[in-house]
Amino acid sequence: MMRPAKRRPLSLALAACLAIQLLAAGCAGLEETPAPAPARNGQSAAPGRMPPGAPGQPPAGAPPQMRAAVPPAPSAPWNSRISPASQQITSFAALAPAVDRSIAYVARKPAGAVAVDQPGARLTWGQLHQSLTTFRRILPELDRDPSVLARYFTWVPLSTDTLLTGYYEPTIEVSRTRQGQYIWPIYRNPGSVGKHHSRDAIDYKGALTGRNLELGFAKDPIAVFFLHVQGSGKLRYVEDGSTVYALYDGKNAHRYVGVGRVMVEQGCFPEEEMSMQRIRRFLEENPSQVREYLTKNPSYIFFKASQTTPVGAMGVPVTPHASVAVDPGFVPYGTLLAVDGDLPGYPPGTGPGVERFTGFVMAQDTGCMRGNHFDLYLGPGEKAAHQAGLMKGTAKAYILMPR
Repeated sequence: MMRPAKRRPLSLALAACLAIQLLAAGCAGLEETPAPAPARNGQSAAPGRMPPGAPGQPPAGAPPQMRAAVPPAPSAPWNSRISPASQQITSFAALAPAVDRSIAYVARKPAGAVAVDQPGARLTWGQLHQSLTTFRRILPELDRDPSVLARYFTWVPLSTDTLLTGYYEPTIEVSRTRQGQYIWPIYRNPGSVGKHHSRDAIDYKGALTGRNLELGFAKDPIAVFFLHVQGSGKLRYVEDGSTVYALYDGKNAHRYVGVGRVMVEQGCFPEEEMSMQRIRRFLEENPSQVREYLTKNPSYIFFKASQTTPVGAMGVPVTPHASVAVDPGFVPYGTLLAVDGDLPGYPPGTGPGVERFTGFVMAQDTGCMRGNHFDLYLGPGEKAAHQAGLMKGTAKAYILMPR
């Protein structure tokens, strides 16, 4: 996602910002902020993927396999429903590494300074540290009896509903050499020589060919484009199955253009159908137009190879279903929260239209979030990609206050 400082390495949370621009929701670009798109149905036109409608509901006009019954929202309060299963984890103990990272971050802050300042929830860094250490200590007890949380904490709801979106870690199959269908390069940063080349010049006119800059070659230009949208991901080499992380390592000098907005304006599909899945479906059904639309966005991302997992803006690895990207001016990094909302159902068409997510999360990343917007890290895999591509809805969020 976009970072507050332009030269800071980008994490996987780039997905929420850039994917939203891709879907034309008017969020900030990597370095420049395009004009915001109009808000729809009272929702912010800022980040998100799921088109306007009921939280978790598939877009209107979605293919039949995406249409499934949407169950009513649970009537019981979130704290009576919470469990490892409700957070889609095996055990609350699995949260320990993420909590430890937040503890280490918060411990470096001045204990007496105010960290969280929300209506009904004001915490110094020292109090936030106490919250996290207490929560870490009782994780084994929570596995046995989640209600034990009430002995140590009260939970204060944020004053407005939270916009809940998601981001993920893409994996792309690549070849080390250009061969057969594997012709679409994933480039290292070429330095100043690549700054002024556009996407069309690089991908279709060979502006960087012959410089030995390729991390690999993919067979799907749409997948490479979405890797650019995410800002980082994993490459799996067809020669031996080995993998490497492709981490963000800069961009060219061209401004980001929202391809999704262009496609809507040119009648490819209605705005209410907007999602990453819908964009991909149109391009796959109209292969002769792939170049036309992908090159509408001249901005281009460069990568570096790493065996280290991508990290969030807090400087630590993000944890699936436990880390959220936030506006750090709204809640600071390290904050312990609870979230209760809907994720798109998976597999599509085989069960409920939504999956309820009720769990504990920590603010550990940022992007183009503004105000009460959380971007939940969903991890790698097809399910994560599906949910992140559609996810945009309202949720309830709570700050855990030590008693």
